[in-house]
Amino acid sequence: MDQLQQPVFPDFLRESLLRAGLVAEAFRWCEPTEIPEPYRSLLVHGVDMTSTLERHHGEAMALEVLADGQSGGHYFREVVLRCAQSGKAAEFGLIEIEVEEFPENLRETILSGRQPLGGILNESGMDYLSSPLGYFSVERAQLPLKLSGLGSEDTFYGRYNQLSAGNVACLARILEILPTSPDS
Repeated sequence: MDQLQQPVFPDFLRESLLRAGLVAEAFRWCEPTEIPEPYRSLLVHGVDMTSTLERHHGEAMALEVLADGQSGGHYFREVVLRCAQSGKAAEFGLIEIEVEEFPENLRETILSGRQPLGGILNESGMDYLSSPLGYFSVERAQLPLKLSGLGSEDTFYGRYNQLSAGNVACLARILEILPTSPDS
């Protein structure tokens, strides 16, 4: 991916990165072929991560909200998706949700912070698209101490994803980072 074609984090996501103790410059954008397995299989697809991780780990995902809030019409949250039975961390995510773009009956569920967005969408039957905007690596030294539960390897992999539906340009933008041992 050449420098000019790399995704640019919108200002509100940059703000979420800062709140989480991260900076946009820490992420090195890469081609899908540069991502080693099993990370590539878990990241390079057009499906939501909740259902992908549930299939991979063989158990439902539970949501741990580290921080959340609202700013400029966006609902943001910093989360860890955990395997519901084992409690193992399966993903760290920063998500900016355009709550007003969702049907009224889903808004309260989204704002409650009890369930991953992918699970809410899949259970509701709402049609949506998952469109990765880029893939990245990030070095351990660039991650805040609170993410030590993701593992101790030197390099982590993830993606920057966008969910959309119908004529809505964007439902949510999500930065997703996988732990260093997704198979364990």
